Amino acid sequence: MRCALAVTALTACLVLVLATTCFAQEPVAAASEGGPAEFSAPALPEPAAIPEPPAGTMAPQNIDTPPAFMRRPSSKAKTARPDLTFAVKPAPVEFRGLPWGIELAKAQGLLPVTQPITLRGTYFRPDEVLQLGQAQVRSVAYYFPKGTLNGVGIVFEGQDNFFLIKDYLIDLFGPGRQMGDRYGWTWSNFFIDLRMRGNQGELRYQMQP
Repeated sequence: MRCALAVTALTACLVLVLATTCFAQEPVAAASEGGPAEFSAPALPEPAAIPEPPAGTMAPQNIDTPPAFMRRPSSKAKTARPDLTFAVKPAPVEFRGLPWGIELAKAQGLLPVTQPITLRGTYFRPDEVLQLGQAQVRSVAYYFPKGTLNGVGIVFEGQDNFFLIKDYLIDLFGPGRQMGDRYGWTWSNFFIDLRMRGNQGELRYQMQP
């Protein structure tokens, strides 16, 4: 009895599987001879054609590959901005008849400064004209640190003389440049420095190594 029930259940399962398989398939047109319709899986659609790239371009080998870096177009070279720390006119080659670098033995009429105590190799002229342009100055000192004329230092007083000296130097060398509390002119081997400290001013001509 139990065996007969098992066989009956198995037969029912096979019938159900066959029925499901047949209904899942779509019938196709019968053969020309009028034979029975055949069942087959539906055909897959044809893949869409990939369009050709325009002439003169290259198709990417891989859509995930980023494009190659492109060189930026070269820009026109910009004109270098002039260095305003340098004067537009030549540096002075001498001061009151004494060329820079002259040996002390060849510089006539100079005496060493003893009072107040100052830098070694500092000299002055007893007959110095204490005027520079329209400005009045208090003293002029000549520096021979290694036996040759290396610089000149001028001391003056008052804002009026400061602006008179500044105008005098601008007439000679063109506009200078403000550098902190100083106004000056700079060349590759020479500079002129003008400043005020309280009511006392200093003007310095100096060779650079």
